[in-house]
Amino acid sequence: MKAYDMIHKQEVEVDRKGLIDLMLNNRQIDLKFAQKKTDGDGYLTWDAENWTTVDGKKFIRCYSLEGRVLRDSTTHNIYDLDNDFFPEQAEKVEIN
Repeated sequence: MKAYDMIHKQEVEVDRKGLIDLMLNNRQIDLKFAQKKTDGDGYLTWDAENWTTVDGKKFIRCYSLEGRVLRDSTTHNIYDLDNDFFPEQAEKVEIN
């Protein structure tokens, strides 16, 4: 998939594993979706996610809706990413 590297100001070709490796090397991955997403309980609705890692073991996902950062965030371990990190569904992927 194509992603835009905001620091190097260029488009790069990456895969899901490559994005995870970038997070492990202190980069943030921003995913912007064409459609709004809602969690299973109907509590949270968002159209963008920001993924980063704190210590190389815990990943944090922050949510935005229509350009406004939401107060909610979730933490994940490396194994959770198989069920929760889907950059291929994003309309736009940015590497910060």
